Amino acid sequence: MNLVRPSTAHAAARAQKTITDCNQRITQYQAARDIGADPQLVSKWINEAQGEKTLAQHDLLAAATTQPAILATDQIAHMVTELGSMTDRLLAADPAYKRPLYEEFGVVLHVDMQKRVVTVESQPSLTCAYSQCPRGDLNPHAR
Repeated sequence: MNLVRPSTAHAAARAQKTITDCNQRITQYQAARDIGADPQLVSKWINEAQGEKTLAQHDLLAAATTQPAILATDQIAHMVTELGSMTDRLLAADPAYKRPLYEEFGVVLHVDMQKRVVTVESQPSLTCAYSQCPRGDLNPHAR
């Protein structure tokens, strides 16, 4: 059972992939410029990639601000019962299967093998990022 309508999730994933692709292309174009490629041609390529990236960022924002489906209490209870212990499942899961899940949650892990440090970044969905959580104010003392 998805919390977000499939077409919205698909649009967000497609926009995120486009942004990633554009970032890779821009990096490659800058490297080409650094080794002597025609600066005017490289600037044109970078501008095109930046334009595509901007459009994809707008698409991602539109997908993120789309209202998620509202679940009833019995639907949530059913999900929890069916899923069981997610911690055990996540620990046992193949990392290749975890990656899309983490990406959907907005979690990015940066590993520094020399320092043996993992830095975790999280970008929660925009509906909760600006004090407009769809669950409302859950703190009774703040009222």
